[in-house]
Amino acid sequence: MRNILCSIGAALALAACGHGSSSSSSAPSEDDVASMSVAGLVAFSEAQIARTDADISEPRDLAGITPPVSDVDEPAVI
Repeated sequence: MRNILCSIGAALALAACGHGSSSSSSAPSEDDVASMSVAGLVAFSEAQIARTDADISEPRDLAGITPPVSDVDEPAVI
């Protein structure tokens, strides 16, 4: 249930990105959201897998995503 809610929340956050005015927006990019936390990275991954055009579209470049790393946090449950 929690994964579904995280996926929906991430999908809404990703859908809201890029729909602002022509001036610079303070909303983080899709890559920034995926790099901020493990939950954001998992939600990004799930959103990419759930894309309806995933079978026919070109692969997405992941060079802008830096997976979050912590030496003190417990491993995330996926």
